[in-house]
Amino acid sequence: MKLPVVCIVGRPNVGKSSLFNRILSRRAAVVSDREGVTRDRHYQTAHHKDRDFILVDTGGFLPDDSIDVLAESVRNQIFAAVEDADVVLFMVDIRVGVTELDLQFAKMVKRLEKQVILVANKGEDIAHRNEAWEFLSLGLGAPRSISALTGYACLSLLDEVIGLFPKGGVSTKQEDRPIRFAILGRPNAGKSTLLNRLLGEDRAVVSDIPGTTRDSIDCEFKVNGVRYVVTDTAGLRKKAKVSDEVEYFSNMRTLESVRRSDLSLLVLDVTRGLEVQDFRIITEIRKAGKGLIILLNKWDILPNKTEKSFDHIVKDILEREPLLEYVPILSISAKEGQRLHRVIQEIRTVYENCHRVIGRERLAEVFSNLMQQNPHPSRQSRAVVLKRACQVMVEPPVISIETRTPELVDESYKRFLMKRFFEEFQLMGAPLRLNFDQKLILRKDEDLEQFTLSSNSVSAGVDSNSGLGRKNHTRNRHPSLRQQERRSNKRF
Repeated sequence: MKLPVVCIVGRPNVGKSSLFNRILSRRAAVVSDREGVTRDRHYQTAHHKDRDFILVDTGGFLPDDSIDVLAESVRNQIFAAVEDADVVLFMVDIRVGVTELDLQFAKMVKRLEKQVILVANKGEDIAHRNEAWEFLSLGLGAPRSISALTGYACLSLLDEVIGLFPKGGVSTKQEDRPIRFAILGRPNAGKSTLLNRLLGEDRAVVSDIPGTTRDSIDCEFKVNGVRYVVTDTAGLRKKAKVSDEVEYFSNMRTLESVRRSDLSLLVLDVTRGLEVQDFRIITEIRKAGKGLIILLNKWDILPNKTEKSFDHIVKDILEREPLLEYVPILSISAKEGQRLHRVIQEIRTVYENCHRVIGRERLAEVFSNLMQQNPHPSRQSRAVVLKRACQVMVEPPVISIETRTPELVDESYKRFLMKRFFEEFQLMGAPLRLNFDQKLILRKDEDLEQFTLSSNSVSAGVDSNSGLGRKNHTRNRHPSLRQQERRSNKRF
């Protein structure tokens, strides 16, 4: 059954994102004293007293005559979230008092006939809490004074919220974990347009203004019964150009989204080509050990397009970065919806490749043939003998190779092995890594298969810049979101 939905709304800068983070016990949303930081709907799964629910953060409500060119789009996002909500938290600022914007917004929310709790935030000072009763004029009932900053009265607010949930609104059925992927790219490459196309609705605010998306937005959808969670991220800019506090934290949130996803879609504006910042993004994806798909967006407006344009662009990309030969590259138009079915197909394929257990016998056979046909040449008058190979990890797939002289393995030979492994095992898009160890620890296929059930695995201690391995490797796991939240009973 569908989880209950709790939506946080209010005018700008009343503390909606702060409450969102407080309930989740982590900084899931960018918070700033500046108005208009949050623009899109931001969905996360929250937990309180053995009840799961969907928590939605929204942008600040602005009037029709606002000078903000995105005000109408943000309002549409707010009311779409309210329509889907079971409970609405209408937030106001105790220290500011009732404003005309509060009154205007409250009238609009009341017409929707939803269960509304009036939340008077920024009640750190007892004197301010006593002034909360003036908000009775909004017609939304008695205000609940809280402080999202310090956590004052947040637990009692959550108790009241879950008391309003529909009975039987929580499912005990265990579903397969969804495929998680992040959409990355430079500002204005078309990331939010792609998100809306995939979801079939306007979930994210779309504008020609670079930097419209400020936060990482999680959205769930299904295709042919398969669950997906897509994260639309803020456009990554060069560090030298990020002097703005909000943009700095947006960049941090984007990189966090890469780490908790299974794979990433790198959206390129094909009219501008592959730029230096795109290579930086690819490097971050490699460091995180995640799958990669490259999308050449805005194909519909590419000037002087011919039947060979795609081949020429891909050739140029591979000349600049040969390792992208093993990454799926698609031409699409997010605006027109061109080839989006291919995007979904490639997401499934890359996800499966990232979780692939190659097979111990199959890998041993391929490796033995390679050593017989193309053994490693001698270096520094010393023989470099690669004895055996075994897959030691999935998510990302890591192949460990035993040799007495790992420090003498030639970089060009590493690239040769990578190429042959990609070809033999059909691992397109997967972040395959190689380790060279003096002593090989063998792993059974059954041991590796149990790792594919993990919902949050990170990476091995390998050379993530080159995609090739170092000597040692470790496996780390992030605790699941549920575990994080269950350990957070003392968070307020």
